[in-house]
Amino acid sequence: MSNETNHHDERRCPLCGEINQCGAESGDCWCFHSKVPMALREQIPTELRGKSCICRKCVEDFKAQES
Repeated sequence: MSNETNHHDERRCPLCGEINQCGAESGDCWCFHSKVPMALREQIPTELRGKSCICRKCVEDFKAQES
């Protein structure tokens, strides 16, 4: 396992690396009200799954490509 995955910043999207702006710790987040497609979640590298949230831009871009 690489050093990068050992020290993954949970504030960063595991897909694009940008700040994910997750608000789950504060009790409310945009993702609480949005469905993140399983096909997109499956794109997260195995070693990063469950370590941080996908950002809104990645979710919106994926949904736009699907429609």
